[in-house]
Amino acid sequence: MGRILHRTQIAAKLEATEFTKETLAATDAFLAFNPVWTPAIEMHGRDPVRESLSKYPSISGKRSAKIAFDVELVGSGTAGTAPFWGKLMKACGFSETIVGGTSVTYRPSSDNQGNNKSLTIAAYVDGMIKRLWAARGTVRLTMEVGKPGILHFEFEGADFEVVDGALLTSVSYSTVVPPAFLNASLTLDSYAALCSKVEIDIANVLAKKESLSSPSGHVGVVITGRNPKGSLDPELPPVATYDFYGKWRTPGTLGALQLSANGGAGNIVTVSCPRVRYAEIR
Repeated sequence: MGRILHRTQIAAKLEATEFTKETLAATDAFLAFNPVWTPAIEMHGRDPVRESLSKYPSISGKRSAKIAFDVELVGSGTAGTAPFWGKLMKACGFSETIVGGTSVTYRPSSDNQGNNKSLTIAAYVDGMIKRLWAARGTVRLTMEVGKPGILHFEFEGADFEVVDGALLTSVSYSTVVPPAFLNASLTLDSYAALCSKVEIDIANVLAKKESLSSPSGHVGVVITGRNPKGSLDPELPPVATYDFYGKWRTPGTLGALQLSANGGAGNIVTVSCPRVRYAEIR
């Protein structure tokens, strides 16, 4: 019911009509790691007063499902072409800007019905399909020295189904190798910080739209807010070089973070946070 093992495929597709289940195909599959599937059905007990001490059978109520997994932070291999995980970012509240032959940029957006689409996603476990739809999610990015960056996605769908079904056939996965964070460029403002790990969590707030007319009790999932946060482990420099404590103690002081890894044309990853506020130093 929880963690899914090997002989599994993960596939997803943005919904052309919001909150309407899509049919998935081999072209929708992608490389994922550590998938975890969590279905949920509210159960309502029935215990009327009568001569028996036994309860009546419970009633199945509202249902939904979650799926979480990791994806490598890797380019498409062609500059200006969206990576396979771009559709996942859109379903996590990001806009996508493509400059042909040059770059693809993802930025947090506040438009649920614009670029940010709802998603149908499924785990094809050998002989069984676990599918959810009308989903949106959140993402956490981890970049650690000597390792490829990891995007950890968590999606929640308004409804789900589990049916018998074969694995997708003729699947073609990306063969681009993700760049390891070695010889990477990291700056805090203009200071070249010494760090071994940076983590950024978008922390979207998800809400299920309820409806008496829906078979599951939910129409779809929307993003109602975000509480972004992050962490890093820099070596503490002299105050004259970079004053972490001064920036922390001064109200309203904002900094900037930028980190990049170069895997060659079409595989250059740059993470930019132009407005950073230090909230804690340990």
